[in-house]
Amino acid sequence: MNARRAATAVLGLLFVLSLAGCGKGGSVKLPFQLPGFGGPGFDKTTLENTIDDRFGGVGTCLIVADAKSGQEVYRYNSNGVCMNRMPPCETYEIPGTLMALDAGVITPETRLKWDGTPQPVAVWQQDADLKTAFANSIPWWQAQLAQKLGFPRIQQQLKAFDYGNGDIGGSIDSFWMGPAHGGQLGISTRGQTQFLRRLYAGQLPAQPQNALAVKRAIVDETRGQSTISGRTGACSTLSDGSRHVAWYVGRLETPKHDWVFAASLEGETKNAMPGMELAHRVKFAFSQAGMWPSGS
Repeated sequence: MNARRAATAVLGLLFVLSLAGCGKGGSVKLPFQLPGFGGPGFDKTTLENTIDDRFGGVGTCLIVADAKSGQEVYRYNSNGVCMNRMPPCETYEIPGTLMALDAGVITPETRLKWDGTPQPVAVWQQDADLKTAFANSIPWWQAQLAQKLGFPRIQQQLKAFDYGNGDIGGSIDSFWMGPAHGGQLGISTRGQTQFLRRLYAGQLPAQPQNALAVKRAIVDETRGQSTISGRTGACSTLSDGSRHVAWYVGRLETPKHDWVFAASLEGETKNAMPGMELAHRVKFAFSQAGMWPSGS
């Protein structure tokens, strides 16, 4: 009888928290640790408050999931917002490069030739291998990979990877950059975390050595014994360019935890945030919540 009362009390407490603990954007805050329940390894309330302050709002979603089990341990904003499909922008370079490696179009050492076309960024005006292309986010490099792969193979691999809606659209060399570039490919923030979990768990239909090459290419920063890997992106979500999305997606490994995450911020272009700036703010939020060491 005592065990039954205890179980009933816990369920009642959880129900009250589910009603009273909703923060900005519909996410749930647990301000204290429930007895006997394992915690997520970070301060949810601090994380949420920092997101609210730094990049939160109606168009923001952040999902953190356990890299091994796939269980979501945190979500900022409503399920509807986090399931909204948007262009992946440059984050598509993760599956796009894996496709090319697995198809034998390139190896990690292959250097593709810059065709001499003037580029808006000086570091894009050079021949590039996988490491150089990822370090400088060179758009013509990914465009060459897509052209070498071709529509049918890309379509097939997107389906095999279960990557978003799998709809390329009409532009082979920029479909990942949204409808303003003739693309129709869309993926949700939750879809990004699910894809990344499969990548790191070795569950994608790809050769392990090729998945490893991509994982190495997207290592972002190491602080102490913790490493964050990720890719940023930003592009228009509408063909008229009036709305914009910024992305930061990746993995956070610490001595005690292994998480995958995806952050998106969608809104009017006049208020657009670059992907690199979003990454900076996500890292700050992670450090404030005790997930990631503070910078020096």
